[in-house]
Amino acid sequence: MQFLYDANAGKNELCIRGEGFYHLKVRRVRQNESLNVRNLKDDFIYVYKISKIERNSCLLNLQEKLLNSSILPSKTTLALGVIEPKILEKTLPILNELGLYKLILVFTHFSQRNFRLDFRRLERILIQSSQQCGRANLMQIERFDSTKDFASAYENAVMLDFSGENSDFSEFKGDDKILFVGAEGGFTDEERSLFETKIKLKSPYILRTQSAIISVAAKLLL
Repeated sequence: MQFLYDANAGKNELCIRGEGFYHLKVRRVRQNESLNVRNLKDDFIYVYKISKIERNSCLLNLQEKLLNSSILPSKTTLALGVIEPKILEKTLPILNELGLYKLILVFTHFSQRNFRLDFRRLERILIQSSQQCGRANLMQIERFDSTKDFASAYENAVMLDFSGENSDFSEFKGDDKILFVGAEGGFTDEERSLFETKIKLKSPYILRTQSAIISVAAKLLL
């Protein structure tokens, strides 16, 4: 763990309970040890001293704050047709570690409507990912209830589809275009008609949705 997350990081004194305290117990921290804490809102690492450890909590006192930003190379954004929550939850940490700025979740025609997105749970997953990889801010998440609504809001979106043209993806690096990966089953003809530009990955195989979006993120960010 690169740091501990606490929304109140920066205050002179912190009392760590619950999940945060569980992480510290696993690490077997001791009294008087130093601990890096971030609030994931600013660019500072707050260095605390563990002044007291109790059965279900520990008390931290601020020692210093260090400017340590991990600036993302770009504001690269990807869109994804909503998939099964369990699979989405496994995919989010990978995208967060790769440095994706924002993920837009879209309920497409082939997204099952019984899927319910628990955004608080998704945020907790991203926090845990950032603690492990050292990212100073969380990947943003946005939601649209239909492909049509998404296409209207983001006219610069490009569809990733097997009917698209081959691309080396170099022209899509940066903030100008948003690549849109569909849910399992792909897109309908009606959805395809909403996008002027369509591209495809250079793969002879049919990729699962999570494989496709991770591949795209890696091409654009690494």
